[in-house]
Amino acid sequence: MRSRYFPWRLFRKFYFALAGLMNVSFIASLALSSLVFDFKFEREPTFLLIICFFLLSLIGSAYFAYRFALPLRRVILKALRLSSKKRAQSFDRNDDDDLFESEPGEYFELETALDKIRKKLKKRRLELAHEREESQALMSHLQDSVVSLGREGRISFFNSRFASMFLSADQLKGHMGGTPLQFTNLFRDPALLKKVETSLANGVIETFQQKMATMLDPHGRHFSVTISPLREEKSRSVYGVIILFHDVSDLKKAEQIRIEFVENASHELRTPLTSVKGFVETAREDLALGRLEHIPQFLATISRSVDRLTDLVNDMLTISTLENAGGMNIELVHPEMITSEVFEQLSPMASDKKIMLKVVADAEPFKADPSMVERVLINLVGNSIKYIPEGGQIAVSWAFDKEAKKIVLRVKDNGPGIAEEHLARLFERFYRIDKARSRDIGGTGLGLAIVKHIMQSHGGTVSANSAAGQGAEFICEFPFRA
Repeated sequence: MRSRYFPWRLFRKFYFALAGLMNVSFIASLALSSLVFDFKFEREPTFLLIICFFLLSLIGSAYFAYRFALPLRRVILKALRLSSKKRAQSFDRNDDDDLFESEPGEYFELETALDKIRKKLKKRRLELAHEREESQALMSHLQDSVVSLGREGRISFFNSRFASMFLSADQLKGHMGGTPLQFTNLFRDPALLKKVETSLANGVIETFQQKMATMLDPHGRHFSVTISPLREEKSRSVYGVIILFHDVSDLKKAEQIRIEFVENASHELRTPLTSVKGFVETAREDLALGRLEHIPQFLATISRSVDRLTDLVNDMLTISTLENAGGMNIELVHPEMITSEVFEQLSPMASDKKIMLKVVADAEPFKADPSMVERVLINLVGNSIKYIPEGGQIAVSWAFDKEAKKIVLRVKDNGPGIAEEHLARLFERFYRIDKARSRDIGGTGLGLAIVKHIMQSHGGTVSANSAAGQGAEFICEFPFRA
């Protein structure tokens, strides 16, 4: 290993130059001496002297050439360590021990400069390693998908979010195996490819929104896409782009819900207001004409419409309070006791339809807001009473899930049930399965939305299980707080 990094070319040049110079000088000296002294080269003592000097000159030249070239070896090893980490790992252990000894050598200034470069490079490598670790940690936990590609469209980097969104298992496996990924093989959308081409050509930032299918959602999600050019530090020429896919599907959904809420709220408010205005106008005309026989009926209708408006506004205010994290009055709630109180309030409605109410309370008291828990029960049991036919049955059960440490409330009826396509939107504000029938029965369309917000404010969940013709079951899970 020592001979591998020895400067043999310098050794050979110095060796032949020194040996040639010594022998030429010796022959020239003999020639000059022969002019002064009387001796002949062919004599045996003289010939032996010449042969001995020639051999000694070769040996001496080799020695001096080796001693001259040897200090350069350490400089070469230092330079190789700086230029190639792979070569540095192949050095002998002994070489590594004496490579950076502090005593000055024949090339002291050069070695000092290399040592300074080595220290700076070591510091820079450490900084780059830290930056790489930080970048990888950031990219791995970034919720946006990030990918960079060169001018030829070959992907050079992507984060884990991009891989889960847009790469199949085979594509990811091929990339890990060294197979390059082409951006055009992953995305076929003409608008996206055109924007990438424009950013590469003109060096401008492109921002737009696009709906694209992903591995997690084949039906497509909405993305805000930002394409930023990558430039060389000195020439400022574009050598690639970095693309950020920001998922705005939830924002789009929230915006759509807001629009639907405004539309539904306006419609729900307009219906009773129209009724009030119409009957007030009719009553005023009848009063002017002296026809008083229908006035009590008009006033009753107006009163019902006002009550409906009041309930609607109160429910909207309740949802607003829950969304704004209004303060809760946390107390110890006794499941059986609070259910009995709710049954007592709803018993007139249940009696009118001959509906049986029963409760099974197999749960310990837990901490929650009693008024909110009561509101959950009133809304769920009240809805069941409204929608199931006469002679039906509603069962309320409380249980304690020891493993999950949750209090589970179930409200189950034997009514007509709910079709599966409605279950996903059942807890949205103003969502009605049968709008005409729901308004005839009464209610604001906000009852289940209030239940959802109450459960969320307690850190719990609510869900529904049902099928058409098989009754409905609502399940509320409260976190257990003793």
